[in-house]
Amino acid sequence: MVTDGALLAGIFTERDITKHVVQSPETWDAPVDRFMTAQPTVIGHHASAIEALRTMNARRFRNLPVTGADGDLLGSINHYELIRLAASFLGSQSKLGPELSPEHNLHFVDLTGLPARDPLLVQPNDSLATAIAAMLTADAGLVSVVSERGAVIGELTEHDVFLKVACRVDDLGAEAVGDWMTTEIAAATPGASISDALRVMADLGHRYLMLISETGRAPGVVTFREITEYFEIVCAA
Repeated sequence: MVTDGALLAGIFTERDITKHVVQSPETWDAPVDRFMTAQPTVIGHHASAIEALRTMNARRFRNLPVTGADGDLLGSINHYELIRLAASFLGSQSKLGPELSPEHNLHFVDLTGLPARDPLLVQPNDSLATAIAAMLTADAGLVSVVSERGAVIGELTEHDVFLKVACRVDDLGAEAVGDWMTTEIAAATPGASISDALRVMADLGHRYLMLISETGRAPGVVTFREITEYFEIVCAA
């Protein structure tokens, strides 16, 4: 969040960093308002979590500033917090027994019912420049790192770029993605339930879930947004 006093001036996201900053060392000392999104969509502090989720899905946002009645910035809500909330909610629903709420279906619907994206694949010896260019070209926040046999051995996300690479590595072409990837990935088989998938994502703090076959290959990637869009449909039923 970028503030002007107590008021919100804009937001500066991991996507902004990946698109505008990480590849351009000459921008590292530039004012943040050069790249931020000004006058972002906000939500009032009395709104419910499901209202925040619907707003984020409708606008394709992953972060949403929360403001008070006077417009002062109070905080923000993001996908990571909603993942934990959804996993906790489904955990409590599983204890209610068979007098099922619509949400209880998420314990029995597996991930094959969700639209999975084709994974972006790179090898560990590929450069950070190659991996980040693949993200930007596909407008995606994750690349899967695979061995020569195609088995998944790691991942690089926009969050990794933000935490480990941005404003630290000035020659992306000279660095192998295998030296910067995350090896603790959020993964599940396509037959796993949505509730189990959310628990894995919550435990690891990931908003991407890699579908892994018995051979270790990745037939697809499911995002938290795709899960929550299904979640909205179930709750509205």
